[in-house]
Amino acid sequence: MKFGGAFLIAIACVGQAQTPAFDVISIKPSGGGIGEPPQLSSGRLRAHNVNVHTLLYMAYEMQNFQISGAPGWLESERYDVDAKSDVTADAAQSRLMLQALLADRFKLKIHRDTKEMTAYSLVVPTGKMHKLTPADKTGCEADPMSPTNPCEHIRTAVGFVITGEKLSMPMFCKMLSSLFHLTVVDKTGLDGVFDLKLDLGKAGFAPTPGQPASEIDGLNAVMSGLQDQLGLKLERSKSMVEILTIDHIEKPSAN
Repeated sequence: MKFGGAFLIAIACVGQAQTPAFDVISIKPSGGGIGEPPQLSSGRLRAHNVNVHTLLYMAYEMQNFQISGAPGWLESERYDVDAKSDVTADAAQSRLMLQALLADRFKLKIHRDTKEMTAYSLVVPTGKMHKLTPADKTGCEADPMSPTNPCEHIRTAVGFVITGEKLSMPMFCKMLSSLFHLTVVDKTGLDGVFDLKLDLGKAGFAPTPGQPASEIDGLNAVMSGLQDQLGLKLERSKSMVEILTIDHIEKPSAN
C-alpha cells in the first residue's frame, strides 16, 4: 500500500506539540497613569502602563537581577498590552504565549546560562516554632496570577507593612527575592498556605522622608522582622542562579 506525501507529512506531525500563542494582540505606547497590576491567566494578558522588564518576569519567572544584556528602555518605556487566546490556557501555557508574543512583536532573542550568586534560604530556625497562621487552602487555583484566585495575595500598606493572605512559602520567597534583588529559596519545609503580617516599621525600618531608602537598612529590617514576628530566618549562602541573557530586542510597532 502506498501513501501520498501529504499523508506522510500529516502522520509526522501527529504528537508534535504546537507552541501556544495569543490569537489577538494589541500593543500601544502607554498614555501614562496608574494601572492595576498586570494579569496573565487563562490565555489572557491585560497590562496597563507596563514596562518590558515586567513582561519578561511574567513570561520567564525571572527577577530583574537575573536578566542580563537589557537595554535601558526596557525599564523606561511603558506599554498598554491586551492579548487573548481563543482557547483556555493554564498558567504554564499562558507564560508560553507571552514568550511567543515577546519573540514575535519585540523580536526577542535570548539564551540561558547559570552564574554563582549570593542567595538566601528561608528556614524555620532549628528547635523553634514558626509564628505563621495556617489558612484554609480551599478554592486555591494553580495559577497564582488569576484574578479569581483567593490565595497568594500580597499587599503593602502605609508604614511599611506587608501582609500575605493564604500565601504559600514559595510565593513568599518570590516576593522576598523581588524585594532584595537576590535569590531567596524556600527551605522551610512548610506546606499549605498561611496568613502573615510583616511590619517593617516595627522592625526598625524608618527611612528619611524624601530620601531614597537604604537597601541595607531594608534588608536588616526584613531579617529582624522575619525572625521576631514570623519565627523565620534568612541564611546567607551561595547558589547557582539561572540567568536570562538578551541577545536582541526591539521596540514594537504600535497597533
